[in-house]
Amino acid sequence: MASTTKKLKVRRALNKARAGKKRKNALRRNGSTAVSLPLDKPNANEKAQKAAKQA
Repeated sequence: MASTTKKLKVRRALNKARAGKKRKNALRRNGSTAVSLPLDKPNANEKAQKAAKQA
């Protein structure tokens, strides 16, 4: 029979592999960036900078 330590190491390795598989599947399913990430919106300070340049 295997020792307690060896069983623990095997169980941890299996859990790590399972967690990695779950993480990768979730990334494939949901994507890696948030859906409502405002990537194409103007800079919050952009209007103020343009106004300061023109004044």
